Amino acid sequence: MKKRIAIIGAGMSGLTLANRLKDVFDVVIFEKSRGVGGRMATRTADAFKFDHGTQFFTVRDKHFSHFISDYINSGIVSEWKGKVITLEADKKTSTRLWFEPHYVACPGMNSLCKKMAEGISIRINCEVAPLAKRNNNVWQLTDISNQELGEFDIVISTAPPIQTSKLFNDFLPLSAPLRNAKFLACFTMMFGFHKTWDKSWIAAKVKNSPIEWIAVNSSKPGRDSTKTTLVVNSSNIWAEEHVNDDLTNTEKFLRNELNRVLDVELEYPDYFSLHRWRYALVSKPQDKMTRDLPYYDESLNLASVGDWGSQSRIEDVWIQANQLADTILA
Repeated sequence: MKKRIAIIGAGMSGLTLANRLKDVFDVVIFEKSRGVGGRMATRTADAFKFDHGTQFFTVRDKHFSHFISDYINSGIVSEWKGKVITLEADKKTSTRLWFEPHYVACPGMNSLCKKMAEGISIRINCEVAPLAKRNNNVWQLTDISNQELGEFDIVISTAPPIQTSKLFNDFLPLSAPLRNAKFLACFTMMFGFHKTWDKSWIAAKVKNSPIEWIAVNSSKPGRDSTKTTLVVNSSNIWAEEHVNDDLTNTEKFLRNELNRVLDVELEYPDYFSLHRWRYALVSKPQDKMTRDLPYYDESLNLASVGDWGSQSRIEDVWIQANQLADTILA
């Protein structure tokens, strides 16, 4: 009988692990959200679609390049091309060069994860409760409603460090590197218009402002270009300082700030939403944390991996998930 592995989280880390381990182990992914993708999230609302998490990814590692090439050939991943600019209030707009290809999944950023999820046992809308029982070297998992989820030999969390620490409970040593991981927040605004985008640029980096990034989401390959969808991110530093503010006041402030730096009429969108990411971007990993990644306690068969040790790049997340898979398979 195969040993059983429970993976918490159906983002890039969890799905990469599941695909590497499924032929040797009986693998089940538990995802508390209603779909797969994690930070590679896509929201559908009122006939509009927004990549309100990861905006794009780059490819530098040869192994990741080999992995992603099949998805490029099948059309699930495409290069996002166009004019990128730098914006700053009361200053002249300048063109910003991208020195390497920037890729997106099609028709939404979660499409890559959906493809990777095929053939994987995944339980969505299922939040695993903190670990409490381990009998005969087997973990007995329950959900937060105390419903039994089964027995597993190994438990792997790909959730943010704070959530993983709560999940692993007292079984996680105080010296574990993920306890020291710090995340910064981010606010994401989504604008939808029933008209085409009439500017020449596809994205903008904003300087000296609480607004940091503006993406014309509808300009990405595979999207509906007859509509205009904009994704606007705050800076992480500003968001961390205001993460617990009243959301109504946050929305008002950020929309006013956007109007200050952007010469585009956004006052009356056909759709608008504000999303708060509490764990959007990891602060720079400490040297010790980087050396100790990914986390794996062989005596307890507990492991954790994710973007908490990799500057949140999709490629780095994939690499570390494979490193953990190599360790477990060995």
